[in-house]
Parts: sequence; structure tokens; C-alpha cells
Amino acid sequence: MQIISRTHRAASVAMIFLGFCYLVLYPKQVLFNQYGWIWDTPGRNFAMEHMFIAVYGCMGLFLMYGARDPVRFLPFIDFVIVSGILHATAMLIDALRIPGEEEHLMLRGDVIGMYWGPLLLMIFHPRKLYLGGLFGRAA
Repeated sequence: MQIISRTHRAASVAMIFLGFCYLVLYPKQVLFNQYGWIWDTPGRNFAMEHMFIAVYGCMGLFLMYGARDPVRFLPFIDFVIVSGILHATAMLIDALRIPGEEEHLMLRGDVIGMYWGPLLLMIFHPRKLYLGGLFGRAA
């Protein structure tokens, strides 16, 4: 069974790497209270943390599965890029808006971490550098 695409090797490797990060590293950072990855203002929300772990774990599994043929998974790759940027931007706005040094430290933790995934997929997108269809791309 083919694990990664031969024609889109860079995209496949990026998808496997990001899938591993979403499936293993992100939950590790949250579940083991890694500094800079836990939002506890005004109070810690375990239900929300568990929901994010479930969503990102699922995305990680599908990224790894899709690495066999990234072109077939273009809509999903595009979804991961757009949703990741929106999620990270919402966290950035909250980190800047909430007063206190503790929240501003999140800018060095999960806020920056959440931008890396979409950026990685944009760089190694199977249809060259992803620009959100700004200049059009062939299917």
C-alpha cells in the first residue's frame, strides 16, 4: 500500500507531519499543561479543550490518510488552511484584547503554533503555493 504520493511528495510529507502534530503533539501540549498552550482566563474550560483535541485529532487522521493522494483531498487541505488561519486569528485577537501578561504570553505559544499548520500546507500545497484561488488554479 502506498503511504505517500509519488507525484506530490512534498505535500504528502507536509500532510503527514502536520497530521502527526495535530494528532499527537497538540493534545500533548494541552493535556499536560504545557505553558503557553493553556488559556485559563477567566477560568480553565476543560470541555472546550477536549473538543479542540477531538477536532484537531480528527483533522490529523484525515491529513495522514489524505497524504496518499493529496490532489483527491484538495478541498480538505483548503479547509484546514482556511479554518486554521481563522482559528489562529481569533486567538490572536483574544490574546491582544484580554488584559494581563499571561494572555500575551500565548502569542509565543499556541497562537504562533496554530499559524504554522496552515502556512506549511500553503507552502507545500499540491497545486503550488496556495493563494486561496486568488489567481485561479486548475483542478
